[in-house]
Amino acid sequence: MRILIAEDEMMSRKMLQKTLERAGYEVTVVENGRQAADQLCPADGPRLALLDWVMPELDGPGVCREVRKRNAQSYVYLVLLTSKESKKTSSQDSNLGPMIT
Repeated sequence: MRILIAEDEMMSRKMLQKTLERAGYEVTVVENGRQAADQLCPADGPRLALLDWVMPELDGPGVCREVRKRNAQSYVYLVLLTSKESKKTSSQDSNLGPMIT
């Protein structure tokens, strides 16, 4: 299974990548939300993504909206990660689809 990691902070990105590769997953890494959306939207793109909530160019929720808008061919599971704790980042956004917080 291919997993996409979208994380602008290098240490977090490398830690997630190494952990998933050791578990046997094929991992693609990108540094911003625009790159993530471009990787996830093609029909042959990764079907699972770990997305940082706050990223340059397009934030995690923006990636979710873009993928849901552009990708009707196959479902992509999107997991948003954040180290920030606030009601704004944990609230549900009806434009993102079903969420577990």
